[in-house]
Amino acid sequence: MGWTYCVIWFLCLSVSECWQLPYTEPEIRGEVQSPQYPQPYLPNLLKQWHLWVPKGYKIRLSLTHLDIKASAGCYEDSLMVLEDQKILGKFCGQENSTDHPGKELIHSQSNRLTLIFQTNDSTAKPQQHTGFFATYKAIDIDECLKVDSADGSGPLCSQICVNSPGSYHCSCHNGYKIHLDQRTCLFSCSGHIFTKHEGHLSSPKYPGPSPPFLVCKYIISVEPRFTVTLNFTDKFHIMSVDTEQGPRCLHHWLQVTIPDREPMKLCGGKSPGLIATNASTVRLDYHTDDEGLSHGWGLEYYTTKVIDCGEPEPLLNGGMTFQNQYHSVVQYHCNEPFYTFPGGANVTFTCESDGKWRSKHSDVTLTCIPVCGKPTKQIFTYQRIIGGSKAPDGTIPWQVLLNINGIRAGGMVIADNWIMTAAHDLTHTGKPVSNKTVRAYMGHTDVKALYKFPVYAASVHVHPGYNNPDGFDYNNDIALIKVNESITFNSSIMPICLPPEAATYVTGMMGIVSGFGIMNIYPPRMTKKLMYADLPVVEQETCLNSVNKVKMTRDNVPDLTNNMLCAGVPEGGKDSCLGDHGGPFALKHAGQFWAAGIVSWGVDCGQQGMYGVYTRVSNYVDWIKKTMREN
Repeated sequence: MGWTYCVIWFLCLSVSECWQLPYTEPEIRGEVQSPQYPQPYLPNLLKQWHLWVPKGYKIRLSLTHLDIKASAGCYEDSLMVLEDQKILGKFCGQENSTDHPGKELIHSQSNRLTLIFQTNDSTAKPQQHTGFFATYKAIDIDECLKVDSADGSGPLCSQICVNSPGSYHCSCHNGYKIHLDQRTCLFSCSGHIFTKHEGHLSSPKYPGPSPPFLVCKYIISVEPRFTVTLNFTDKFHIMSVDTEQGPRCLHHWLQVTIPDREPMKLCGGKSPGLIATNASTVRLDYHTDDEGLSHGWGLEYYTTKVIDCGEPEPLLNGGMTFQNQYHSVVQYHCNEPFYTFPGGANVTFTCESDGKWRSKHSDVTLTCIPVCGKPTKQIFTYQRIIGGSKAPDGTIPWQVLLNINGIRAGGMVIADNWIMTAAHDLTHTGKPVSNKTVRAYMGHTDVKALYKFPVYAASVHVHPGYNNPDGFDYNNDIALIKVNESITFNSSIMPICLPPEAATYVTGMMGIVSGFGIMNIYPPRMTKKLMYADLPVVEQETCLNSVNKVKMTRDNVPDLTNNMLCAGVPEGGKDSCLGDHGGPFALKHAGQFWAAGIVSWGVDCGQQGMYGVYTRVSNYVDWIKKTMREN
C-alpha cells in the first residue's frame, strides 16, 4: 500500500491521534481508508497518506465509497487529494451531493499523491458518517506523448520514441545511429565507395540543413587509367567562423584528400567549382557538430580520360544530347509525341574502352517508331459527311487523298512509307493499275493546298484474293501503296493504328468515317474540304437483311461477307459516298484510333434503311504486315 504516517496537529487545543507506518518500497496498487472504516469516524482527526508508485508510472485513485459530513465548501469534515501541494479535489457529503466525487477517477501526473482526511470537534456528538474507502493503482506513463524533454533541451527523442512499462527508449530510422546522449539520431554516412565512372554526391539532407554531429566519408575510386574531376554545384554552404586570421573551418568542414597532395579543407559560401584531381582515387570527409548551421554541398564527378569512339550514330526522327562535358555519354531521344522508342524508354550509349559506343539497353534498337492513332487535336462535335462541316486541321492526320488516273479516292497512312486503301480503287478491268498513275496527298484538310505536294507511289499491292472484274464482288477489297520516300510524321500527318489483337466490333460502337468525296447527291458536288461523320457499327445480321431486301428489287447487288462490316444509322442521312472509297472508318481503343474498316461499297449514299459497307481490316493484319515486311 505504500507507507502512511500521521503528523501531530494542534487544533482547538485538541490533539489528534496519530501513528507512522514503517518505510516500504513503492507498490503497484493499494487501499486507503479512514480510521475505523466502515464504522463512523471520530472527531478531531487529521490524517495524511502519501501514496507512492514506481517511477515512470502515475496514480489512478478510485474513491469507491465516501460518506463524510457535508458542509459548505467541505469546511468542517473533508477528504483532500493533493499532488505537489496542488489540490486536485476536496470532498465531503454523500452520493449525489455537490461535493461528492461520485464515480469519477482521479489521475495524478507524477508517481505521488497525498490524501488528507480531517474532522473537527463539531462531530463530537454521535454521528453515523463512515468516512471513505479508496483504491489506487499504478498506471504506466507514456513518455513518448511528451513533446519536449523535462529539462527543456528539445524533443524527448529526435526520431523514434518507444514506450515501455515504466520507462521508454529512443530509436532511429534506417541509416542513422543513436548518439551518446541516447536521444539524438546521427546520420550514418561513412564507408561509401563509388566505383562508377560518373555519379552524384551530396551531403545528407542537401540542399536542406545538414544534421549535427556528422562524420561522413566518401571515396571515389575508378580504374587507374581514368582520372576523376569534381564539379561542385553553385549551392555550397558550409559554416565558417570569422577570426583575426580570416574565415576558419572550425566546426563544419569538407576535406578533399587527393593522393600525394595536401588535403583541402573547404567551408564558406562560395562553391569550389571544378576540381581536376588528376588521380583515380579521391576521398571526401564531411564533418559537422552542434554549433551553427550548414546547408551542405553537392557535386557531380566524371572521369577525364576518354576513349575516342568517333561521332555517335545519328537517329532518324530523333536526336541526342551529350550527358557530360567529355562527350563520353550520349542520350538519344525520339521526336515526341510523334515518335517513340519501343517500350517508351530513352536510350543511353557510353563510349567504352574498346572505342565503341554501347548501350545497357541491349534489347532496344536505335530506331524511333511512329506513334499511331493519337492526334494532337480531338474532334468533339461530330457531323455527317453529306452536307456536313469540315474536319478541323490535325484531327484526322492519317487521311490521304488519292488521285488514280484522274479519279478521286481515299486512303489512310499506316506506316512511314505505306498507305492502305480499297482494292477496287487500284484495279481496272480486273488488273492492278500502274504505280505511275497514282498520286497521294496528305497533311492538310484543304484539297487545293493538298495538290501542291504530291507523293508518288513506288508500288501497289492488291490483295491476292480480290477478284472483281465486273464490279459486283467486293470481297477482300483491300490494297496497299508503298510510296517512294519515307513520310515524316507531325501534327498534320500521323499513321492510324492497325487493329489490335482480338479486335472487336461491338454493335453501336461509334466510329469516324472521313473523306474528300461528294457532299451532295443531287446535284453531285465534290468537297473542297475534308469531311467526317460519326457512325455506329451495325449488327451484321441487320446489315445482311438490309442488303437482301435490296437484292429483291435490284440486280447486281454485291454479297455481304464476313470480311465486311457495316456502319450507319437506319434513318439515313449519314454515310460515306463517291470519292470516299478507300478511306478510313476509325474506332478508338485505349486512347488510340485504329483502322476498323476501309470504305468499300454501298447502295446509294445515306438512304433510309441502307448502310455503308467497309472492309473488315482485322481479318487482314497478317497479310498487311507480311506485305510491308517483304516489300
